[in-house]
Amino acid sequence: MKTYILICTLLSLFLSSCVKKEYMPEPVGQKIPYHESKTTIQETLNKSPYTFFSAAWKRSHMDKILNDLNSKVSITVFVPDNQAFEKMGYTLASINSAAPEVLDSLLLFHSCLNQIIPKTLDPESANQLLLTMLSNKNYTEAFGLSTSEFRDYLYRHYLNVENDKVLVNGQVSGNAGDIILATNGTLIPIHKVLAKPEKDIKEILEQDGRFKLYLSFLESNSEFYLSLSGFSAKQIERFSSKLGYVTFSSVLAPTDDAFHKVGIYSMADMDKLNTRAVPYILEDGFTVSNYLPMDSVLNNHFWQYSGVYVRNVNERVPGRYINPGSNALVFFSNDMKNQIIGNYVTLYDTYWDQPIHENNLEFIRNGEELKIRVKGSDAEPATVINRDIQAFNGTIHVLNRLLLPKGFKF
Repeated sequence: MKTYILICTLLSLFLSSCVKKEYMPEPVGQKIPYHESKTTIQETLNKSPYTFFSAAWKRSHMDKILNDLNSKVSITVFVPDNQAFEKMGYTLASINSAAPEVLDSLLLFHSCLNQIIPKTLDPESANQLLLTMLSNKNYTEAFGLSTSEFRDYLYRHYLNVENDKVLVNGQVSGNAGDIILATNGTLIPIHKVLAKPEKDIKEILEQDGRFKLYLSFLESNSEFYLSLSGFSAKQIERFSSKLGYVTFSSVLAPTDDAFHKVGIYSMADMDKLNTRAVPYILEDGFTVSNYLPMDSVLNNHFWQYSGVYVRNVNERVPGRYINPGSNALVFFSNDMKNQIIGNYVTLYDTYWDQPIHENNLEFIRNGEELKIRVKGSDAEPATVINRDIQAFNGTIHVLNRLLLPKGFKF
């Protein structure tokens, strides 16, 4: 019975993952090299040089799990090579003596229900989201078009191919020419054992130690709007998986030194800046007009529109408030190209299905160097000094400067 429930849940997941509305460019580009096999995943693994992974598969319950699935369901499996296992301290002896349940967790984390067909991969499009077969029953997440349904949290990977290299979660992890299309799925050999994220964005930022000013300013602003209107800005909450259900996002986190470069060293400095403009409540009793000046800066550091705590009136229907819905907001460094997410819609009106806000950042690439600035800004661009830090609920990129709007002065 439990197996039947698992199968139904996974099939439901597979179908729901196919209908999420995205605003991505049409795929164009070169074909991805790969091998095609007339054997199953299991048979292909048995004949492959990936003997550690094959041994783990045989020791686990993966064959039974796959056999219990609908015969029409195919999967994608990331296959770490032998060297990757050895770097993690595994040996064939340790794998063959491991508890099958432990290996189940490892292999389910490397296996995804959405099958990737290599010829559909394109380096000129954004990363493809792959939902793994491993869940975490301690957390829930929303899914579906209206995000009104909930399920156990599912671990995920983001896949793309550039210059014939396989990128997993933004990092070069294998060769596209090694991909194998089997009869019941796709095998993607990689050079690393994928690490399961345990900490959320908030925990990582807090424990790092370089983001004290950023976190304290977000917390202070949220408290200000809560006291003003009764609605919190929820800037900190969006980075945490500990409240309600898990939501996924990315953050361009400025270090304390980034604030120091513009003369901000303390809460007192921010309070002084915020005296330039005072938000107030409109006659309806809850809509906030105007923003704190620091919002003009802070809101550029995560992909969302600048009025996260302001209800926007729909001009097409006077008196009706927009019910905003967001598109996928998890981006890795290889996504951050103007041709890919330059005009990406971050927020849309769910009633009229109209774009409300687009990505307001532009990306400057010079070899491996990645810089970011606000569109139209004359400020010096920020350099991404650490990238693709994967969290339980998204990803973090660290900036050495603040993202300043056009004409903004401290």
